[in-house]
Amino acid sequence: MDVEIRIPPQPVALTPGATGTVTVELTSLADRDLRVRLSIAASRAGAWAHGEPPTVWLPAGGTETVEIAVQPPATAAPTAGLLPFTVRADDSDTGTLLGRATGLVSVAAPARLAASLFRTDPGPPAHFTLTVRNPGERLAVTIAAQVHPPGGRVRINPDTVDLAKGGSAAAHVEVRPPSLFMGGSIPYVVSVSCKAVGDLEPLVTVEENGQSPPRIGKATAFVVTALLVAIAAGALAFGGWERIADRTSSPPQSAADAQGSTEVRVSTPYAMVEVFQRTGTGPTDADAALGRLTAAGVPVRLVDSTRSPDLADGPGGLLVLLQDGFASPEDAQAYCDRNRTLAPRCQVVR
Repeated sequence: MDVEIRIPPQPVALTPGATGTVTVELTSLADRDLRVRLSIAASRAGAWAHGEPPTVWLPAGGTETVEIAVQPPATAAPTAGLLPFTVRADDSDTGTLLGRATGLVSVAAPARLAASLFRTDPGPPAHFTLTVRNPGERLAVTIAAQVHPPGGRVRINPDTVDLAKGGSAAAHVEVRPPSLFMGGSIPYVVSVSCKAVGDLEPLVTVEENGQSPPRIGKATAFVVTALLVAIAAGALAFGGWERIADRTSSPPQSAADAQGSTEVRVSTPYAMVEVFQRTGTGPTDADAALGRLTAAGVPVRLVDSTRSPDLADGPGGLLVLLQDGFASPEDAQAYCDRNRTLAPRCQVVR
């Protein structure tokens, strides 16, 4: 053979309907100048070569690099394996075979959609920008989003975009994730999916992480705690909580009182659903909340903090709606997430 043909060992990746190139390097082994005509021998991949076969002037001992255009039809099915092809080098004047070499191609499914999600404002509420790019044919796309853990709200504008071939569009995503009333931040994940109109499965899904701060910040919580300490000190100076709470008048009968005078233990971790004062309308409100949750099938119990060494106490005591007996904090969090609609203030105490 008078021509050595070298093809990169990596398979050539092709996409149906798109033009790809096979790069070959030719080196003359002859002692004369050659006019070389290149082609892909008859094969499945060879049938996809289009245009006039390139002709190359190759001087004696010289080297040239040439690209051959290959375009699988838009209807070509993706290949599970690799397809071999053979490149021929013929003398364009005499038709004599000068050299040949074999390479590999693969055919992948065409990319229909790509997307990215970036946080623009940590919030609350948090704001994200979704960018959708369409490398394929014109496509109408619907956008949907959800936040984990559940209980938050998500708004998308717009929620439908029309993407031209090779076009892109942006959408604004506003997220109000679930949060604790007071305490630490909650990690969350916002997931955004893009579907072709009429399709059931998404073409692409992107996610972004965030932290949902408590509704009462650390500074406010510190002020509230300091105020409670000051009130407690004043109460002790003037005769203790007995005088301020006026315990001579018993509070109305409540579900917590029905538990009797024995000590009540609460195991951690537990889910704190709601907290009420033992005085004023607290017992009535606690009984109403207990009845509402029980009627809805939510397992919960009402505990008087003055009868439990495991619960924090306050002026006059507290009535705490809770559920304990969980094997782990994650199980307690799952209980809160599952009942978030009926118990929006539910939080885990470790």
